[in-house]
Amino acid sequence: MERMRAVYAGAALNDREEIEVGENVLEAPPLAQVPVGRDAREVKLLAKLLDGFANPVRLSALMLLARGGEMSVGELVEAIGAPQPRVSVHLRCLSWCGYVRARRDGSRVLYSLADERVLGVLKLAEGILGDNLEHVEACAVTKGC
Repeated sequence: MERMRAVYAGAALNDREEIEVGENVLEAPPLAQVPVGRDAREVKLLAKLLDGFANPVRLSALMLLARGGEMSVGELVEAIGAPQPRVSVHLRCLSWCGYVRARRDGSRVLYSLADERVLGVLKLAEGILGDNLEHVEACAVTKGC
């Protein structure tokens, strides 16, 4: 479990681990020490982490906060075009999971990204999508993905 905490805290992702294969020393792949399988607790937690990016309202909020810095709930509601209660529920979820932070400014609640690594995930997703746009669009058409 300590290893998992280190991986999820970014230590193993930032510090390049090496593994020995015969006489060669190779860079270990990301999450190399994390057990895999659909029932593995660590995989389920990682899937929950990535699920934070998988909802259009949550993803829109993260993208807007990445672009504009700090925004109020009202500003996010207007930009996203979803009802305030729905946006607020998703913001609470993002806050609870450590993606965003909230602070009070009088009667307003202002949100901002809590972890700069969220920007990295968004940039990575943008690059992958750019390289695979036709395939991702086809997944929705085929309903096989």
